Amino acid sequence: MSRYIFLIIILFLVACTNSDKKEIAQNNNTEVKNNSTINEYARFISGIDTKEFEEIQKKDFYKNYANAIGTNWNYFYLNQMALIKTWSINNNITNVNDTNTLFYPFSGPDYPFAESFFPYAKNYVFIGLENIGRIPNFKNYSDLQIEKYLYEFSNSLTEFFQNGYFTTKNMKKNFKNPDMNGIVHPLIFFITRTGNELINLNNIVIDKFGQPVVVDRFNSMENRLKGLKITFKSKYGKKNLYYIQVDLSNENFIDHPELYTFISNFKEKNIFLKSASYLLQNDDFSLFRDFLFSQCTKILQDDSGFSYKFLKKKNSDISIYGKYNHTLNIFKKYEQKDLQDAYNTLKPQKLPFRFGYNIPFEETALIFAKKTKAKSINYPYYKIQFQMSWKKQKTDTFDSYLQPVSFFFDEGYYKYTSGYFTNIEKAKKSLSVIRKKYPDAFIIEINEFSKKVIDD
Repeated sequence: MSRYIFLIIILFLVACTNSDKKEIAQNNNTEVKNNSTINEYARFISGIDTKEFEEIQKKDFYKNYANAIGTNWNYFYLNQMALIKTWSINNNITNVNDTNTLFYPFSGPDYPFAESFFPYAKNYVFIGLENIGRIPNFKNYSDLQIEKYLYEFSNSLTEFFQNGYFTTKNMKKNFKNPDMNGIVHPLIFFITRTGNELINLNNIVIDKFGQPVVVDRFNSMENRLKGLKITFKSKYGKKNLYYIQVDLSNENFIDHPELYTFISNFKEKNIFLKSASYLLQNDDFSLFRDFLFSQCTKILQDDSGFSYKFLKKKNSDISIYGKYNHTLNIFKKYEQKDLQDAYNTLKPQKLPFRFGYNIPFEETALIFAKKTKAKSINYPYYKIQFQMSWKKQKTDTFDSYLQPVSFFFDEGYYKYTSGYFTNIEKAKKSLSVIRKKYPDAFIIEINEFSKKVIDD
């Protein structure tokens, strides 16, 4: 396999002259808006013939690139994706009627594994820490600049082709380059190479109501969550991929209640976790861990996702596949003896593919858990806003009769609400009590796409 992985580097070292040192950061603000151009650009970096870039594709440096990237992709597809798709369907992990949203936290740009295990999903929601980036305008690039971009892009995929995952350290390094400036590049490559056609690509922010709003440019000073929405056509119909850039640790997750609403609005969801650095087994991610479990109907993961003990405690219906004996030394504290015992006792079926941290041990542990349907939101519902402040306060410090207390950040203030009412009359009764201490309190009616104040 390594022969194919490094073929792309060897070909480029032969083809490249000295890199053009000129900074090209000014091109990073050029966003491709024409739908056909987006698809043409995606095909171009995927090593597939295009009309728009056909003159460049005749050049030797591009032919070398297309041959090498095609070789690496074909090897990866045949030895991973094709095997996974067949296995997933044969083992009832998914089926043609399972079009639920696939939620993939800690994903980076890993679309190939998401589609392989859940090819029928209508929406994919990815979350990661990596920059989003922008598509360059190659019309402003010299041949040397395009050659340099393709070389850097191919280098950024080497780790994935070899191990089946991206490390955070290498992604940060790769995506600091002025032309290779974020995960948009590998995302559209993977979407295109898996046989899809790009329809649209937009920058989005998540507003205070949890709705994705299209923006031309990101404002670095605003507090709204930033992301990307890619719409594409597959053989199973039109699909959307959302990538949201956010830290999911407790301290940050609690500051973004709009993320809860955004994710919840997708209704029933399947969860996929792979090469997740065991973050959900860390107390610093306990809030997101509990929320994540509340949202899923099915969970497919390796051992780096939910702990086996956590899934057993939740009375999940669990099946295990593959092999599990230990972890890498850097994750030694996350070894799970109860999971080892389960593998030794049940002796599960072998897997025809390998991915994840345990590739050096020639083993992959795959855990499949099913639970009851995810909780969904019924609209409208009502809350009582009773206070706002410049400074964030802990919700559990408010009086017990106000609980449950939640908050949202709006117009420079933290605004605190009491209760969760599906009946307006019950909300009014509670309002009369709350106004004895908070005379300016009022009722908010919350619908799927809006909020409004209810007059007395």
